[in-house]
Amino acid sequence: MDKFKQFLMNNKVEHHFDFDLSQLSSIRLGIKVKLAVFPKSRSELEKIIMKLYKLKVRFKVLGNLSNVLVVDDKEVVFVITSKMVEEFQLIGNRVKVSAGVLLPKFCEMVRRNNLKGVEGLIGIPASIGGAIMNNAGAFGYSISDYLEKIRVFENGEIFDILKSEIKFLHHFSNLSRFVILEASFFFENENEYDIINLTNKFTYLRGKTQPLGLSLGSVFKKVNGMSAGFYIERSGLKGFRIGGIMVSNKHANFFVNDKGGSIADFLRLIGYVQVQVEKQFGVWLVPEIEKVGDFNETFSRSSHSFEI
Repeated sequence: MDKFKQFLMNNKVEHHFDFDLSQLSSIRLGIKVKLAVFPKSRSELEKIIMKLYKLKVRFKVLGNLSNVLVVDDKEVVFVITSKMVEEFQLIGNRVKVSAGVLLPKFCEMVRRNNLKGVEGLIGIPASIGGAIMNNAGAFGYSISDYLEKIRVFENGEIFDILKSEIKFLHHFSNLSRFVILEASFFFENENEYDIINLTNKFTYLRGKTQPLGLSLGSVFKKVNGMSAGFYIERSGLKGFRIGGIMVSNKHANFFVNDKGGSIADFLRLIGYVQVQVEKQFGVWLVPEIEKVGDFNETFSRSSHSFEI
């Protein structure tokens, strides 16, 4: 680790010791980690993770922490891409973008160039890397729709993966073992008026149906094509809370931190909702939020431990 710290100082890479990840989390939950590193470009990100790999230092790359709950792994070096510069290259209808660019900014850049295909994604607060990793989507749109290929890191090597080589499902990809560095898309042309109209429509619908408070977005995956919110709402759990975390009254598949909640509150609420929905409908809800660390119990095991 000392050699890596020296590397960071020699290369003037932004880094912070004993960094509180809750500062970045969209729900303001997280732990204090030993070291957090903030690359500013794709080339800097590559140098950092290559150095960590060669030194055999455990690391985890995170984006905007909008769908991630870090509950443990304090000793891991966290490489956080949310401060990367907006690397965006346009050649005709082909767009190349670095993993750290935030999805709303990316959608705006695409729109400005009269290209269509991301109108429904503009309100998702993810980075490009995180969005692809989880195949982020909304209103019938998915980040993978117009994806051509990605550039990734794995086991000391950097290489491209074509979309045809990736398995994408609803809010899922099989890319978890890779670090996404860059992505290439090919979009279709559309007139500016139609793109703006669609974007405004989806922005309005998002504001109407989703809470504005501190949250991690959708907590659970769909079940048999049905929204988890359907089951949670019909279980009478809207507004139910454990500590400072509450099931949103606006959208039952969102948990809101409205009273200074804790990681334990969030995990206990996950477990309670799973148990109640299973009791009433025989359906087991599976979280779609990425959880880093164990925190004594995994999501699947914590539920029955915290039944109320």
